[in-house]
Amino acid sequence: MTADLQIPASPLLSDDTDLFYLLREFETAYRYAPTGGSSPIRAHMRIVRERIARIMKANPAMRSPEPSALPVATHLGRAFDNGEREPTEVFVRTAAKLAPRLRWEYGYENVRPTLARKYGYTDVMGPAGFIGCEDLVLGFVLFAPGCVYPSHRHDGITESYIVLSGAVSENALGVFRPPSMIFNAAGTTHTIRTSSHEPALLAYAWTGTPEAIAGHTMKFTRTRRK
Repeated sequence: MTADLQIPASPLLSDDTDLFYLLREFETAYRYAPTGGSSPIRAHMRIVRERIARIMKANPAMRSPEPSALPVATHLGRAFDNGEREPTEVFVRTAAKLAPRLRWEYGYENVRPTLARKYGYTDVMGPAGFIGCEDLVLGFVLFAPGCVYPSHRHDGITESYIVLSGAVSENALGVFRPPSMIFNAAGTTHTIRTSSHEPALLAYAWTGTPEAIAGHTMKFTRTRRK
């Protein structure tokens, strides 16, 4: 008689301490990030915190996406080093512990060669992250020095970034450094540019309905010629 094979259960969120503490850093960032007195930003931050709290209480089983790298990942070490000199130091150190496990992606079917060398994102929570969630996506985006991330928008999805290291501008409206928050209401068109000398690492959060997030496709917005 053959003994029944016991398939090991997937670890729970509370067992994966690196991910557990990373969610705590996201929650802290969305509790204390500068809001500038904006009601829409405060509302978005509250939604992010509430959805993180819901997931942490549920303590779901973890998934294990296959790690993958992109050319931009060669700048990750420098981005971590820079972030350790910023007010975001603890968040950056916590993120760095997950570096070997991250799956870097483009999110676009066709990426220009120049952008392919200078951009990549990785989901932590969401439909494709370590932690499954239908109405909240958390992750990181990494830009190499001198990156211009073309004009784009996210219909039905509210997006925010927290700058962890480096400096970026959005729509040529000032320069954002750690721990600034950049907020994009659903459907807002935006372009991101980075410093010509240093990479930039940003944490992001998307909120929306499960239908909007599941049906989202990454598309650049073409600028009409006059």
